[in-house]
Amino acid sequence: MPSRRQFLLGAAGAAGVAGAVGLGGLLVNQDSPAPPPQRIPDPPRRPTPTDAVATVDWVFSPARGRKVRLVTVLPPGADTVGLPICVGLHGLRGNALWWSEPGNRGLLGDAWARGVPTFGLVGVDGGDNYWHPYIDDDDPLRMLLEELPGWLRQRGLATRPAPGDLPGEPALVTGISMGGAGAFIYARERIRLRRPVRAVSAVSPGLFTDWRVASRRPFAGRGDWEAHDPLRFFPELAGVPTGVWCGDRDPFVNATRRYIALARPEVGTVSPGRHDGVYYASVLPDMTTFLGRHARDRAAGAAGRGVG
Repeated sequence: MPSRRQFLLGAAGAAGVAGAVGLGGLLVNQDSPAPPPQRIPDPPRRPTPTDAVATVDWVFSPARGRKVRLVTVLPPGADTVGLPICVGLHGLRGNALWWSEPGNRGLLGDAWARGVPTFGLVGVDGGDNYWHPYIDDDDPLRMLLEELPGWLRQRGLATRPAPGDLPGEPALVTGISMGGAGAFIYARERIRLRRPVRAVSAVSPGLFTDWRVASRRPFAGRGDWEAHDPLRFFPELAGVPTGVWCGDRDPFVNATRRYIALARPEVGTVSPGRHDGVYYASVLPDMTTFLGRHARDRAAGAAGRGVG
């Protein structure tokens, strides 16, 4: 296999996934573990498709000690010079390819075609570590903070930085399920580095209300979970525009409602749906609109850096 593999992902590659989105019988409590994020249904046939364009590369991550997929999803025909980039974090037992599937490309492309300000979306394989250091020699958070900007620069996806920003650093972050919790963790680290993102969004974020349940996920102990629990560190994200969406029959809905009540995000929506691709498809247009609204907003970043 060559060191760099690039290809267009056509809609025809999604045959046979229709049955993957049904999750009947999911209970609304955290004793029922959420399944991995399900595929968004294929877009309907349209007279003039506006699908986003996806590419997949393999890159070596020293932080993770392995090769990982780097997936880019861009508006068709977009000028990448100065194009804001959003890093998308996948869910448990998932990978970066989730962002490049036909349903996602169709919804993103349609949003940009109807006038939502454009940005690029980049996904990378993060494993199942809840986007933080958990297994020795496998640190997906360091990969995002230290390695991803260089990979973006190499591909001409270096966001034109505001003063103090790192060239190539993503302007936005979003995540699904485990990746939703990871998006909050990444946004906090960017604040600590005095390079805040312009906005953060999360769909069906993998949040927990007690250690008994969180202990079933990859945390080294109660202290590790509490140190990376968005329900505890949400005040650190004050000032960063935040959007949160969750289905009312999702196992994470109670924890998400608590986050919305505590953090008071710019957008906090609980609407009918489960932890599945059908629900993700219903809110992805709103999420794209939210991110697009903040994609070129440099004021949030400047305000978060402060002085001194």
